[in-house]
Amino acid sequence: MLSPLHLPLAVLLSHVLLQVKGYDLVKDYSGQPFFDEWDFYGAYDNLTLGDVVWLDVDQAYGQGLVYVNTVGNAILKVDNEHSVAFGQKRASVRISTKASYAVGSLWITDMVHIPYGCSVWPAFWTTGPTWPNDGEIDIVEGINLMNNNVMALHTLPGCMHSTPLNQMGISGELDCSTPTGCIVTETKPNSYREGFAAAGGGVFATQFDVAGIS
Repeated sequence: MLSPLHLPLAVLLSHVLLQVKGYDLVKDYSGQPFFDEWDFYGAYDNLTLGDVVWLDVDQAYGQGLVYVNTVGNAILKVDNEHSVAFGQKRASVRISTKASYAVGSLWITDMVHIPYGCSVWPAFWTTGPTWPNDGEIDIVEGINLMNNNVMALHTLPGCMHSTPLNQMGISGELDCSTPTGCIVTETKPNSYREGFAAAGGGVFATQFDVAGIS
């Protein structure tokens, strides 16, 4: 079982049948109640050792870094209005779903905008109950000045990525136990940065299946 998804999405689960015929919608994160079903990290960034502090729910609302706008879009922001003294941390937000989703799930996230540029690190990812031993799936990730979205799988030693014939991205590291994980870089210019913004956003779907992750 994979534990919380980290960061707007709908979650669907497949019927457990000999032949999968479709998916049932089991959870929808959208509109005014969006943030009700997420936990706010509320602590220093001890994962990437970045120069940010992730706010708790009251701080995030109080500083205007999370809200639902007039058209129903959930907004998560980093503080881009204040100068931060050397040695201090910039306020940001990291959230995780309260619910967990098992094998047989399909996760869909519809994003209107993803931050990009120098020093930012937006990501939408999943982890197992005990990180890192139970794995991690990076669905959307852009670091600093990267031009394209990079997907990654992190596991214990013994898992290798083999590039399927229908893969649309470019394989990089194939050993999923390395610090980078096994990675696939998207090639379309609208997967991240200006291209994604100019297109008005986009939809990412991840199938977590016994046959593999796609």
